[in-house]
Amino acid sequence: MKKHKFSLRRLFSNNKFLIAFSIVVAIIFWIVVALEYAPIVENEIKDVPVKIEMENSVPDKLGLQVFSQTEYTVDISVKGNRYVVGGNLLTANDFEVVAQTAYVNAAGNHTLKLKVTPKEADADFEILGMSSEYIEVYFDKYEEKEFEVIPRINTDLENLTADDCIFNKDDIILNDRTVTLSGAKTQIDSIKAVYADIKVDKTLDESLTYDAPINIFADDSGTNYVKINGEENYTIPVTLPVYKVVNLPTSVAFKNAPADYVNNPIGYTCSPSSVKAAVLMNGGDMPETIEIGTIDFSDISTDNYEFTFDTNIENVKILDSTTQFTVRVNVANLTQKVLTLKQENVTVTGVKDADSVTLTSSSPWAVTVVGPKSDLDALTDNSVSAQINAAEIDLKSVDLKSGSHKVTMTVYLKNSTSCWAAGTYYATLTVK
Repeated sequence: MKKHKFSLRRLFSNNKFLIAFSIVVAIIFWIVVALEYAPIVENEIKDVPVKIEMENSVPDKLGLQVFSQTEYTVDISVKGNRYVVGGNLLTANDFEVVAQTAYVNAAGNHTLKLKVTPKEADADFEILGMSSEYIEVYFDKYEEKEFEVIPRINTDLENLTADDCIFNKDDIILNDRTVTLSGAKTQIDSIKAVYADIKVDKTLDESLTYDAPINIFADDSGTNYVKINGEENYTIPVTLPVYKVVNLPTSVAFKNAPADYVNNPIGYTCSPSSVKAAVLMNGGDMPETIEIGTIDFSDISTDNYEFTFDTNIENVKILDSTTQFTVRVNVANLTQKVLTLKQENVTVTGVKDADSVTLTSSSPWAVTVVGPKSDLDALTDNSVSAQINAAEIDLKSVDLKSGSHKVTMTVYLKNSTSCWAAGTYYATLTVK
């Protein structure tokens, strides 16, 4: 096979080669000209973040911190070759803008000078300036302080309550009686009061609950750098208790009644038999009577059947001149006698190791028993028993502490539904 000798003349005689060669040369020439003689342009890089240097700074060493906004941005103007600064070739990440804090030596608003530098030390462009040379920053010490919340009613109503209802501002129930305010010390120190503002837009004829926004009253220092329980805006549930004025009979409740008296209550009289009162309207039905208190059957005997109660009744305000109530239990058909409670009829429960607990009280106990005579005559000493629940006495756990403990016994009557033990009976437990 005959080899063809390379010929430059023949190569340049090839039209296809000449076209390709011309294109390559043109591109190289264009690149050289573009790099050497590129036009100088200006550009603006927007939203470059500003850094407020606080670590080991003057305000940091003075215990000051930033309470105004912490996110600031500026626009930066630059100048350079188009291939360096043109279009989107530069971004905010190519710059560092720092706020100078060297002169911040006290709480308050401070004007901080900004300094901008390229992040790359050999950056081939010129920084012309920024959209702002300064930023305003508020510095102060941090403080937390607890304040009492004062309820404050706002309304346009001429009459806040219905004619037969009573509402007293002193009765207002706040879910939170206090709040913790935190933030700039200067502003917190200027706070005079904290209010829960309640907007009442209807005449009150029942108790209502509102979500009341918390508002702060302060002097000219403002409260824009103060948070309420860690939040910018805070509300608390506030209940306005509304009472309805009524005239109702009085009554008393009983507890620990024998079975026969559960459905057929023991007779009694209450003085006064009725009162003028304001009853809390909380969405339920109006009661038929004013319940002035509770009587334990263990307190009733033929020797003790008169009881007094004061006028401090939950959810009720006495409006007339009544200062106390007197209740007389009807014991005319009852009698009483003394039975003997033997030690073997006393049991102790609520302990892990029964062998470690000894009942050391002197026995027997004389127990006063009350009831109808015919039923009472049927009871004997063996009808009386008692229980001591160690878990319920004030010994903090079922593991009794060592030593002697005076405890209350619960006395029971066997096979009786109409009689009861009157009085309180004690025993002594000794724990090893």
